[in-house]
Amino acid sequence: MRSYPNWQMLRPYFFKKLKCYLFMKRYYNAILLLVFISLVAKTGISSDRFVLIFFGEEQGALAPCGCFEGQLGGISRRDTLLKDYKTQGISAIAVSTGDLIKTSERQEEIKMEYLFAAMKEMGCILHNLGEKDFEIGLPALSFASQTNTIDFLCGNIEIISPFPLKYKKYLLKELSGFSIPLKIAFLSIISESLVKWHLLDFIRVYDPVQSLTPVINQIKGKADLIVLISHAPMEESVEIAETFPEIGLVITGHGIEDPIESLMYVNNTPLLSHGTRGRYVAVADYVVKSGSIRNTSVDIVPLDDKYAASEKMQVLLKQYQQTLKEEDLLSNLPKLPLEDGNFYIGSLACGTCHKKIHAHWSNTSHQKAYTTLSDSGQQYDPECIRCHTVGFGYVSGFANYDTNRNLAHVGCESCHGAGGNHIKNITDSYGKVNENRCLECHNFDHSPKFQYPKYWEKIKHPKEIPEGMPENTHGG
Repeated sequence: MRSYPNWQMLRPYFFKKLKCYLFMKRYYNAILLLVFISLVAKTGISSDRFVLIFFGEEQGALAPCGCFEGQLGGISRRDTLLKDYKTQGISAIAVSTGDLIKTSERQEEIKMEYLFAAMKEMGCILHNLGEKDFEIGLPALSFASQTNTIDFLCGNIEIISPFPLKYKKYLLKELSGFSIPLKIAFLSIISESLVKWHLLDFIRVYDPVQSLTPVINQIKGKADLIVLISHAPMEESVEIAETFPEIGLVITGHGIEDPIESLMYVNNTPLLSHGTRGRYVAVADYVVKSGSIRNTSVDIVPLDDKYAASEKMQVLLKQYQQTLKEEDLLSNLPKLPLEDGNFYIGSLACGTCHKKIHAHWSNTSHQKAYTTLSDSGQQYDPECIRCHTVGFGYVSGFANYDTNRNLAHVGCESCHGAGGNHIKNITDSYGKVNENRCLECHNFDHSPKFQYPKYWEKIKHPKEIPEGMPENTHGG
């Protein structure tokens, strides 16, 4: 008869082995968890989801000017939006679509420098060249392309200039940290219809379809997603999307002020705009599933006060204002002469004869206009100072606070015109006010709720004709 080991004898041995097994299992599980956490920490990605975020056509708008509540946009809010995605462990890829500035003035050059600095901080991967970017001139644009780490892009131009512009026809971007290797191809075109004739001296623009055809054939098997940044009118971009069904996303719609309703589909390709002046961003959301990329949503997102100010961008904006001060742009800007030898005299001089009117003006918001700028640190910004002082941009007008303190704020001559000739000949009819003069500053960008009858009631002053003067000497 076969004998078996006594259970009581084996029991200590069995439990010893069991404890060892359980310990090793917990040990290996802990190691696997640490490896996973390490990978997430390195990639910053906790899921197979990523977003493409597009912005552009800033036209020099770094931040809302602050003229009214509810303004949209700004680099500070944009940075916060990008950080919000990254905080959630979602890869956010930032793309600039062009037209950083709007003119060739020195202030626009400074803005371009700071916008590129902001994009670098945000981790922006590329900047598409728009026609307004070329307005700054090839020397400045060439320098920017050589000194920035951001790739410049345009697929259908040739530069005819001794200044070398560093740019690519397309960008093939590899994304790491996903369940499969990913490559996104960013293509770019600019419409010849947008390029002004004087720029054609150093830019040759080719047909977009002919330029895109060889590029798409080349990358078709290499890219998991093809994105086109079409710096063109919406109709032209629709035609391109119809020609190339391989394109998975088109960002376009040049000059669209309100982009909320811009989203449309050409076959299955989303086509949309992010609008102008950096007030909105276009966000395309993707997931990686079953070895392929799938688009889950496309949105136009307003940059409102839901997005808090970014500390880094606020520092950058203060540095921008400091640069304007150091370069003394207020004093150095060209100044025009007034007609007929006229000149500005200041509201205090007007008050010498018009005491009641001056006292009334002293209690209006117009009298505090310059103070609102100095309180926010914008008193050295030529774009702001124009509508917060008297006669800025003219020979006898406001140049700076130390020199022309009497011309600070929105004064009598802001509405009635320069008073120099009036005080020399007070019998001349002078100073008739109409709505058009108000609209020079109370325009849609700075005062969208402006209604002339309603706003007029807030500032209209009493009638006052100095003693001994005929009634037709003042337009009122």
